[in-house]
Amino acid sequence: MDIRDEVQMDSTNSDDNTRDVDVVVVAFNEAERIANCLQALLNQATELVYRVIVVDDGSLDDTSKIVEQIQADDSRLSLIRHDVNLGRGAARRTGQDSSDAPRIAFVDADIVVPLDWLQRCADALEGFSAVSAVALPDGDSAVIWRIFRPTIRIRVGFTGIAGGNVLFDAAVLRAEPFGSHYKLGEDFRLAHRLLRRGFKLKILEGLHVEHRESKSYRGALKYTWETGVDAASHPFEFRIIRLPDVTWLIWLIWSLASIVAVVAGWWPWWLGILSLIAVAVVTSFFYTLSRFRVRPETLRWVGSAFGNFPLIVLYLAGRTWGLAKLSMPQRRRTLGL
Repeated sequence: MDIRDEVQMDSTNSDDNTRDVDVVVVAFNEAERIANCLQALLNQATELVYRVIVVDDGSLDDTSKIVEQIQADDSRLSLIRHDVNLGRGAARRTGQDSSDAPRIAFVDADIVVPLDWLQRCADALEGFSAVSAVALPDGDSAVIWRIFRPTIRIRVGFTGIAGGNVLFDAAVLRAEPFGSHYKLGEDFRLAHRLLRRGFKLKILEGLHVEHRESKSYRGALKYTWETGVDAASHPFEFRIIRLPDVTWLIWLIWSLASIVAVVAGWWPWWLGILSLIAVAVVTSFFYTLSRFRVRPETLRWVGSAFGNFPLIVLYLAGRTWGLAKLSMPQRRRTLGL
């Protein structure tokens, strides 16, 4: 199905030939957060001529109504609606295809950028194909930070750009567009394809954006499982081994060894279970250390490590299930393996 069949456009905008940048905001059920995101974008301190395009990916709440209310007071704002939820890849691709500006930015609806974000990104884009600011807190740890409030460790990451806020040279996206069929990981996959083709990407360490995600802990558990399932294909897609891949492999080998030890009678069953828990706890502590500083809020850091424990277990289990799913021909065709 062509995603254009599921799109409604409401764009009364301006002179396409004079725009320097289009900023695409992807949103799904973001009624509580999108107003802050849009106000920050529409109040940018810059001489650049830009518009903001919201792609509402089939929201079931009042996301579109809030956008329309803001749109009534600012003609630089446009709205595109998917009739049904098509996923992040499709939403990004809709936004990309709706733009003919020389530069295209993407900002998630739960991100609030500083007032100089657009100008600083545009200035830094010279010599690069895409640039991003650092999101605080990091996306994968936003729920834990909101609950425990540990001290954030500024983390640049390893993909060259951050999907939650990024400014592209539009010619780069025309050469290597977002994959519309990806429900998760579309930004991560695009970054790796760009790096593989020799494009230069940069994260601006001195520029920070606020990540105001309000996902519940239960929602985070579901999302972490889905992320683990999706991540199982990454080593095969990109032909690289990252730290999360090594961590999962160690956990898998240890789990299999523990099961063998219990079945063979070398260990009692409780020791096998305890060993698996111990490995997951150690993994959670190291993960937490990579996202948050132990001091000055040590107790908050410890709480974060234990709060991360169920998320880590679900991620590792999700990767194991995802590996099993890779044996399915349909899944392999979807990922191009």
